[in-house]
Amino acid sequence: MANLTACAGIANRPPRAARSSYECMQAVLQEQLPPDLTDKRAHCLAGGLISRYCSITEAYLAAAGKEVRDLLSQGDAEWQDWRADRAGIGCARGAQDDAAVAECCAERGY
Repeated sequence: MANLTACAGIANRPPRAARSSYECMQAVLQEQLPPDLTDKRAHCLAGGLISRYCSITEAYLAAAGKEVRDLLSQGDAEWQDWRADRAGIGCARGAQDDAAVAECCAERGY
């Protein structure tokens, strides 16, 4: 079921940020994510923007990878981070552009 929902389309998908999954995720974080965000807002926007510029599947991979890295390092793994990532991914599904993702994240409290 998760694989089927990950294949859902993104409206007005912009050009892919990079060819490989890792490079795409990194490009989005470096080029599309605004600086100086609160932690949860950054998670929500990252999930949404990676969904738009890469894919929904890659957004889930990035979110899970970040939390696993936090668990195995000195990071701070939190369930709320995962929830914020998932909210952003959900926002991307109905958003016509990046501004709509940001607005949706704000409406969801991120």
